[in-house]
Amino acid sequence: MKRLWNYFLERIWARRQIERFYLVFGGHIFFETLRTAVRLGLFDCLESEPKITRQQLAQRLGLAEQPVRILLLGLTASGLIRKRGTGYRNTRVARMLLTAQSPLSVRSYIELQHRLIYRGVYWLLDSVRNSSNCGLKELSGNEPTLYQRLAHHPDLEGVFQQAMQELSNHANRELAEHLDLKSVHHLVDVGGGDATNAIALAKRWPHLQVSVFDSPSVSLIAEQNVRQQGFEAQVKITPGDCFGDPFPSSADALLFCHFFTIWGEQRDRQLLAKCYASLPKGGRVIIFNMMQRNDERGPLSAAIGSPYFLSIATGAGMLYTWKEYQQWMREAGFARTETLRLPRDHGVIIGIK
Repeated sequence: MKRLWNYFLERIWARRQIERFYLVFGGHIFFETLRTAVRLGLFDCLESEPKITRQQLAQRLGLAEQPVRILLLGLTASGLIRKRGTGYRNTRVARMLLTAQSPLSVRSYIELQHRLIYRGVYWLLDSVRNSSNCGLKELSGNEPTLYQRLAHHPDLEGVFQQAMQELSNHANRELAEHLDLKSVHHLVDVGGGDATNAIALAKRWPHLQVSVFDSPSVSLIAEQNVRQQGFEAQVKITPGDCFGDPFPSSADALLFCHFFTIWGEQRDRQLLAKCYASLPKGGRVIIFNMMQRNDERGPLSAAIGSPYFLSIATGAGMLYTWKEYQQWMREAGFARTETLRLPRDHGVIIGIK
C-alpha cells in the first residue's frame, strides 16, 4: 500500500503539477495557437465536419499539412479539441466559445488579448515595481488611462468595444434574468459602453428608463446601437465623466457593470460616496462584476483579469472580494447590502440607501 501511495505521489500527482506548470510556462504559446486557430476558422471547420482528418482539414483551410499538425497538437494537448483515431472534433467549450455562430463566442476578446492586452502585460514587472500602468506606453497619447487613450486609436477602440460587447452578451443575460428592477424607474448604466447591457435590461423591464453614461467617443457607438435596436424611447445616451460630471438626474438606481475593477480602492470609495449623495432614500447602487473569493485564493478569472488593470488599464484596479465591496458600501452610508451569486464567477452587490 505504501509503495502504491508513493507511486501515486511521484508519478500521477507530480505529473499533474508539471502539466499545470507547462500551461503557465507556455501560456503565450498556447494562447497564440488558440488565436491562430480562431483566425483561420479551424473551429468552424471542425464544427461543420466532425471527425475530419488532419489531411482534410489542411485542404479545407488551404494550408500545408505540417503547420496544421502543429496547431492540432497544441489544441488537443490543451484540451480544446478531441482526437479519436484520425478524426478531430470540437469540445463543448470550443463549440460554445470559439465558433463564429455561437451567441457566447469570445472571438473578439481573443483578438483584444492579442492586439492590446498582451502588449500591456509585457510590462507587468515594471508595473509591479512602480505601482503604475507602465504598459500604457504601448499606445500614443498623454492621458493616464487606457480608456482615454483609445480615443486616439479608433481601430483598437473598435476591437475593444467588440470585446466588451461579447463580455456583456455573456453576462447581461444573467443580469437581466436575476436582477429585480420592478421597483426601479430610472436606472443609469455608468460606463455602459455600447448600451448592450442597457438594451437587455430595457427588454426585460419595459417600464424602465435607462440612461447610458459614458465618454463622448463611446457614446457615439452606443447611440448607433440603440437606434439599430429600436430602443430610442427607453434608452437615452448621456456623455460624461462619472468622476467629474453629475449623474443624469432623477435616477433611483446606479449600475456599474465591470467598472469598479478598473480603479483603486480610494477612487471606488469616492465613487460610492458620490452615488450615495446622488440617490434618493431607498435608491440603490448596483455593482456587477467577476468577483474574487473572500479567502483571496481565486478563482482563476480574478487572477487572469487583475494584471491587466495594473499593467495597462489604469495602474490601480483589480478584481476585489465580495466583502470589500460590502464594507465600502456600508462606510459610504448605505443602510444595507444584498448579494446575488451568478454563474461564471460573476456576482451582484447592491447597496440600498
